[in-house]
This record gives sequence, C-alpha cells and structure tokens, in this order.
Amino acid sequence: MHCTAAPNIAVIKYWGKREKKLILPINSSLSGTLHQDSLQSSTVVVASKSFKEDTMELNGKAESIEKGRIATVLAELRKHAQDFKDGDKVVVAHEDWKNFKIRIRSHNNFPTAAGLASSASGLACLSTSPPRAL
Repeated sequence: MHCTAAPNIAVIKYWGKREKKLILPINSSLSGTLHQDSLQSSTVVVASKSFKEDTMELNGKAESIEKGRIATVLAELRKHAQDFKDGDKVVVAHEDWKNFKIRIRSHNNFPTAAGLASSASGLACLSTSPPRAL
C-alpha cells in the first residue's frame, strides 16, 4: 500500500512520557500540520510470507526496527489486523498476519531530523495503510 502524509511542526511540545512503551505524553501539545504539496513523507508497505524479517528503509538507507516505535507499531498492527478481502474472498485471514513479514520503504522530500515531525508522518502512513500482501 502506498501512502503520503504531511509532517507537522510543534508549537508547544510535550515534556516527557507517562507511558514509555506506547510513547504517551505527560501533557498535551500543539502542532501545525504542513501542506503535502510542499512537504511529505511517502511510504510503501508490503507484506509477504516469503520475507525472512521485517525491514525498513528510510530515504534509501536501511534502518533498524528490532526495538522501538516501528516494532511496537508492527506488533499492534498484527494483533489488530482484520481479514484482508478481495470482494467476498478472504485473501489473508486475521490469524495469518503473524506469519507475514513487512517491508517498509519511506522517503521524505524534506530534511529528516530537522525539527519537522518526519517520524510522525511516516508512522501515520504505516499505522493507517494496510500492507499489500504478496
């Protein structure tokens, strides 16, 4: 599945985490979302039983996902996955998603780690787009 999402820029940032595993903030924050015509993350997610491991590539460079936010998001996606259907036919049943490994390819058309929330836009795509099953 292909997705694009705009980054945002924090106006008021949060000051810590009340829940570290899910990265939930202690207090609220305020941010503005930028327009996708200018800045965006573009992410493609593919799932296959033939992949040996989950992998991620950001701006053409392999990234580790063994621990951290991406691993947490993938675990939650697998846990809450629904049957993937083509019309009335179930292509991938809910219980089979645990056997699929995921490939994530994401690209930002703006500088990564430059104060814009590129991880937020990339994670938005990952968490809202069902992977294309091969």
